Amino acid sequence: MAGNTTGRIFNIQRYSIHDGGGIRTLVFLKGCPLACWWCSNPESQSAKPELGFIETRCVGAETCGAPCLAACPADALELDEQSKAIVSRDACDSCGECTEVCGHDALKVVGHEMTVDEVLAEIEKDRPFYRRSGGGMTIGGGEPLAQPRFTEELLEAAQDEYLHTAIETSGYVPWKYLERVLRHVDLLYFDLKHIDPETHRMLTGQPNELILSNLESVLSIKKPQDVVVRIPVVPGCNDSAENISATARFVAELGYLQMELIGYHRMGVSKYRQYGMAYPLDGTQPVEEATMQGFREIVESFGLQEMTDRL
Repeated sequence: MAGNTTGRIFNIQRYSIHDGGGIRTLVFLKGCPLACWWCSNPESQSAKPELGFIETRCVGAETCGAPCLAACPADALELDEQSKAIVSRDACDSCGECTEVCGHDALKVVGHEMTVDEVLAEIEKDRPFYRRSGGGMTIGGGEPLAQPRFTEELLEAAQDEYLHTAIETSGYVPWKYLERVLRHVDLLYFDLKHIDPETHRMLTGQPNELILSNLESVLSIKKPQDVVVRIPVVPGCNDSAENISATARFVAELGYLQMELIGYHRMGVSKYRQYGMAYPLDGTQPVEEATMQGFREIVESFGLQEMTDRL
């Protein structure tokens, strides 16, 4: 049965007022083919479950006795000079045994399997808010179409229940997967990180030819008003007038109507340490408002409606 199809989820965020209008429930799927330097959800990049460790919550062995060390079957935990836990990422298999005995929520496995029916049951809890506000469900990630069957069936199930549906995609997916879900999507958010293929490869790990090709094909199925093309504006990466202009020109010439400039933020920086990752843009600060306003004017000069940027 379709409702029993499983997907790997890393977060379900209720009562959101972004990503689709009205009050929404955001479903975040794990796994992404890109590794953007500015990614604010580093725990979404790997498709596998991962152990997160919040060092500030660790009280140390002298206080708690460090039951996590004894519970770990892989011997992936040890103590530092302050008697606090250290995770050996090479040894850890994210089994979660340590999380069961940590009384301070310092350890948590991110990424768990849920069926379509289970996710839909969570979404249904807030149906009165959707009805009053014009909200619904938005699927993000990671890249939702890295789990194409689950994403398609969840979108279809939501539409069968008369819920507004939206999806956020990097566009770096086989067209056949994107094509299959579009009929179940009321609003599509499509990201363009950089218009130049080589710069895109440097910033994300992948070129952009497939992304641009998919964007050209989207309008064969969706109306322009049902698509928002987005640019995350990141200092030192894609924040040049030349890139914004070239991207806006490309989007406008295809026939799209809406573009959203999303200002860079640092809200996800602390997560990198939790998962033993280095943050590529350490020290980078958000684009100044005057600069963002100039970029908005560039977008609008191509006849595009510039949507409100969201931090």
